[in-house]
Amino acid sequence: MAKGYYYAQWRNDRRNREQHLFIQRMRDRCTTFAKALHESAAPEQGAVRHSHKGVEVQGLGAAQMSDGLALSLPVDPCWDATWLRLDVEELAEDVRSGELNLTNYTDCVRHACRADHLNAHETWARTEGLDAVSSGAELWAQAGDLFPNLQFLPHVRDHLENLDPRWFKGTKRLLRQLQESAAGWDPITSPTGPHWEVAHIRPEHEGARRNRWWDDLDGVSRCFELHGNINTGAGRVYFRLVHDEKAIRIAHIGRHL
Repeated sequence: MAKGYYYAQWRNDRRNREQHLFIQRMRDRCTTFAKALHESAAPEQGAVRHSHKGVEVQGLGAAQMSDGLALSLPVDPCWDATWLRLDVEELAEDVRSGELNLTNYTDCVRHACRADHLNAHETWARTEGLDAVSSGAELWAQAGDLFPNLQFLPHVRDHLENLDPRWFKGTKRLLRQLQESAAGWDPITSPTGPHWEVAHIRPEHEGARRNRWWDDLDGVSRCFELHGNINTGAGRVYFRLVHDEKAIRIAHIGRHL
């Protein structure tokens, strides 16, 4: 568990009994999980063995095969890395000759044993999470994790939960691009706004601004004149910049007003 403090010592402490039983249950399921993962990794893939510095590492192998993230306890300097190199041995049948061939190659797996290691994988993690979202309701439910630099007025929940399915992909793409824009924005050096990761972000024309006012989070009515297209058509997202919070605040997602 740490230098000079072993798992058995931690396990024998009565205060840790329930946690130890939980870990045991996880370990008991591990063999079945590893078997299922290897069988489903790829139809053409045969038996695979992963090793790191000469030691077989099933957990790291599972993370590499699932394109995931491996987690370790920081009990050895070798784990202090955001990527680990694996030696892979793969035994597979040649589709033409039917012979078994052993292939050796190296690959890398995402890894973390300290909180700051996760910074290197943040973009990947958010993209993975966003790819798994399949509805506007899920977008709203996970907005805090997926879009930390975007803020939403309360009524936008209804916009997302009742989003026209034809606009879902465009909305998800635009929100991701707005998040990337806000994350890279320095309001001090760029007071006029971020470098937009999406084309055609623009303010509303003068005649329409009078209809782009909403009650803000503090109850004060403000103009949300900036907007982007959900798709080539009627969909729009209206928002404003919040300089002191390095954020984009969204007031409307849906039909062009």
